[in-house]
Amino acid sequence: MIPPLNVLIVRLMRKSDIYFAADDAQKFLPWLIGIMVFLATLFLCLGVSVNSWIIDRSAIYSDSFTVNIPAATKNINEKLPDIIQSLKSIEGVESVNRVSDNELQEMLKPWLGENIAIADLPVPVILEVVLADNAIGRVDYNVVQQNLQAIAPGAEVDAHELWVAAFSSFSRAIQSMTFILAVLIMTGMGLMISFSSRAALKLHSRTVNLLHSIGAEDRYISRLFQMEALKLLMPAAFIGCVAAGLSYTFTGFYVASLNMSVIPPLVLTNWHYVLLIAVPFACTLLAWFVARVSVIQQLERSL
Repeated sequence: MIPPLNVLIVRLMRKSDIYFAADDAQKFLPWLIGIMVFLATLFLCLGVSVNSWIIDRSAIYSDSFTVNIPAATKNINEKLPDIIQSLKSIEGVESVNRVSDNELQEMLKPWLGENIAIADLPVPVILEVVLADNAIGRVDYNVVQQNLQAIAPGAEVDAHELWVAAFSSFSRAIQSMTFILAVLIMTGMGLMISFSSRAALKLHSRTVNLLHSIGAEDRYISRLFQMEALKLLMPAAFIGCVAAGLSYTFTGFYVASLNMSVIPPLVLTNWHYVLLIAVPFACTLLAWFVARVSVIQQLERSL
């Protein structure tokens, strides 16, 4: 069990009975820990952003679908009222609205540029159909497609919730992968702390035997190695998290400048700040328990 914060600070500042400064771990382990925490934090931040993005996109697109009527459809203006009436007769449809030319122009700007004239292009008529909450996922789009084909051959139904579900599934796979990578990195860091503690115990075996001979218990000796693990890990973990937060912020600025809606916005939210604060403390817990278990087991085997 980790002692209270004030006791922990006093123990960290107290001079240890084992001289660890000569260990190679003092030189290289903090750098390795900082890099691993940096990578793990970046993966976790990306996973949080992808999760928020999936929720936002699902809320935006799942409650509607669109109908595309080709510009070459004969008597399209005469058939439009019948099409709208057919769509309004679907159970759960709240409204049917035609996308205006100005909206179409804004949608086409990323591909055709700023100076485009909708009147000169054979663009289709697009109808946006908004569904009630209780109708989401219950519309039979095959039936809707057949009814529209009977009125206007060539009309197509674009069911947002279908491709949103497929895209969300892919995004969640990416999110799961980021969390798995973060867990693997943290696991590797735990193994590295365990190996370092065991190596330090063997390196200082004479000092440990001397402490044993004057009555020091295994708990006291393991606590010395635990405090040393915290001294190596805590500064590196906090620096790694700060570096990850800054890198994520600057990367977010770059992504925002691309103006690509298919890329999730990499913006630090409240959940990201909670994550940046929680990761160093999680690493502290990991180091504390891994060092204790490793040293205690090694001491028991040597007795």
